[in-house]
Amino acid sequence: MIVNTDITIYNRKLDKATRQYIYKRTVLCGVHWYTDQKVAVSDKGLDSADSIKIRIPMAGRKETFLEPSEYARKEDVTGFFTASNGDVFVKGILEDEIAKESDLEKKGLLFGRILSYSDNQRGLEPHIRIGGA
Repeated sequence: MIVNTDITIYNRKLDKATRQYIYKRTVLCGVHWYTDQKVAVSDKGLDSADSIKIRIPMAGRKETFLEPSEYARKEDVTGFFTASNGDVFVKGILEDEIAKESDLEKKGLLFGRILSYSDNQRGLEPHIRIGGA
């Protein structure tokens, strides 16, 4: 089932001074969220996990999408977001800044990691598609 919702993306960015990753938060409203339960048979029995697909319509959006390499080079990323493998997303609007991914686990929030993305900004319905789990 596809749900129209809001998400918060936490993009990782390398802080040049500390050489540590920091997370930059961006709230994206009016995105499409689809969750599917994937099951696989292994030698230990059945394994299951959520597969999440997010479609971010770009028409009329105030936030600008940057390719991961462009985002990494940019000093001030205010008003920009990216979809780099390993970045995290949360269903809903979150006002909290995080220092590490485990900050979201401690809050018991539904979140996932970006595993893939497609920049589909050409055509009649420009959008960014994110795949995660």
